[in-house]
Amino acid sequence: MSDGSLSQEEIDALLQGADDLGAAVESGAGTPAGPAAPTSGGLTGDEINELKEIFTEVAQIMGTTLSTITGKQVSITSPSVEYISGGDYISQLTGVNVQVKADFTGGAPGFHSFVISEEVAKKIAAMMMAQEEGELTDMALSALNEAFSQMAGASLNVVEEKTGVKLSTGSINAVKKDNPSEIEIPQEGAVRVRYQFSSEGFQSILDEILAVSVAKSLSSGSLQKRGVSQGDQAFSPGFQAANVYTGQPAPQPQQQTGTVGVQPVQFAPLNPAEQPSGVPGNIGLLMDVSMQLTVELGRTKMLIKDILAMGEGTIVELDKLAGEPVDLLVNGKLIAKGEVVVIDENFGVRVTDIISPMERISNLE
Repeated sequence: MSDGSLSQEEIDALLQGADDLGAAVESGAGTPAGPAAPTSGGLTGDEINELKEIFTEVAQIMGTTLSTITGKQVSITSPSVEYISGGDYISQLTGVNVQVKADFTGGAPGFHSFVISEEVAKKIAAMMMAQEEGELTDMALSALNEAFSQMAGASLNVVEEKTGVKLSTGSINAVKKDNPSEIEIPQEGAVRVRYQFSSEGFQSILDEILAVSVAKSLSSGSLQKRGVSQGDQAFSPGFQAANVYTGQPAPQPQQQTGTVGVQPVQFAPLNPAEQPSGVPGNIGLLMDVSMQLTVELGRTKMLIKDILAMGEGTIVELDKLAGEPVDLLVNGKLIAKGEVVVIDENFGVRVTDIISPMERISNLE
C-alpha cells in the first residue's frame, strides 16, 4: 500500500506530461482559429465557402450550355476552390495544354482564363464540330473559342445574380501551349477553381483561373447580397456596403430626439444596361430556335429577258471558280465555308473554314 508519496518514476511521468502540454501550447495546437482566419493568398475560409457556392451553380450552367450547343451529354461538377501560386500551378501541369484567355472587365476587372489539357481540348473541339477527334488546328481552336464564349456568357449571368457584380469579358482567345511554362498566370498567384469534366465515358478536369482581387469582389458581393458582413454580423441596410467590406468603420446612426423626420425612399433610375461590345450574352436561351441553313454554290445577275429565255439545257454561269469553297448561310448570314462531298448518293458539305464566333453571333442578331 502506498504511503501517499510519489515514486521517482511517477514524478518523471508527471514532468514529461507537463513538457508535452507546454509544447502544445507554444505551437498553438488545440487552439481554435478565430472566425474568418486568413488562408493563403489573403482569402478567408468564409470567402472560399462563398466562392464554392457561386461556382457550383456556374459549373451547372456551363455543363448545360455545352450540352445544348453540342448535342452531347456533358457534366461539369464538383468545383474546388483554392489559392495557388503561379510557380506551383505551372509545376503541376504536364504535356500540351490550351489556355483560353477571357479577362474580366466591368464591375470587377482582372485576370481570368480557363486551362485544359490537350485531350480535353480535342474532346470539346470535336463535339463542337460534330466530327472525330483530331489535331488542334486553327479550326479546332476557333471551335474552342466559341464553346467557351457561350459558357462564359451563360455563367456571367449566374455570377451577377449571386453576387450583384456585373462582369463582362473581352475577346476570348484559345491558345495552344506546348510547354506548361508558357501558361500565363499572375506572379502574385491566383484563385483556381477546378471542375470535374465528363462526357459520355470521358473524364478529366477543367481549371478556371481568376485574380485574387476578382475572387474577393465576388465573395464580398455574395455576402452582401445575402445580408451578411465579413465579420458574421447582420448587414444593416442603413450602412454603406463599401464601409462594411473595406474594413472602414461604419457610420454610426445619429441620435434623434423629438419628432422623427420621414423621407420618401429614392431609387436610382432604372436604365437598361448596355450590352458590352463583343459579349454574346445569354444566347443559351435561343438554342432551341430553328433556323434555315442554306448552302450557296454561287450567284449571278441576269436580265429579265435572259431569265424568261431559260429552258431545259440552259447553262447558268456562277461567280465562283471550280473547286472554290461554297458558302454556308444561316437565315441569309454567312457563317462558314466548305467543299461539296457525296455521301451515299447524297450531296453534303464538309466545313473547311468557320467565320469567327463574335462575327457569327453579330450576324445572327
